[in-house]
Amino acid sequence: MADAKPAVLVVFVEVAEEDVDELNRWYEEEHGPEKLATPGYLGLRRFRAADGSASFLAIYELSGPDAAAAPVAPSVQSARRMEEIMSRWKRWGRSIWVEIEASPGSGR
Repeated sequence: MADAKPAVLVVFVEVAEEDVDELNRWYEEEHGPEKLATPGYLGLRRFRAADGSASFLAIYELSGPDAAAAPVAPSVQSARRMEEIMSRWKRWGRSIWVEIEASPGSGR
């Protein structure tokens, strides 16, 4: 959609400390590259909670909000791996945010 406003998909994940390395490996080697190969996914930034807890934030830059809703058909192996990883998450959530236009005089 050419006139769609830029958007971000924000994903919050909390895991047990013993699952941190596997979560990071999965994001870096499997999930992140798979998402970035999906049309409409333009970038990915990840963050860990400043207090050092095992809470993480992933922010995907999208061409528009519809990109996050587009059907993706992962391989059976990829889907199983995702289920396995997510089954150990303590808490998680995802939300889609749309860029707002700058108000006059905001400097943007």
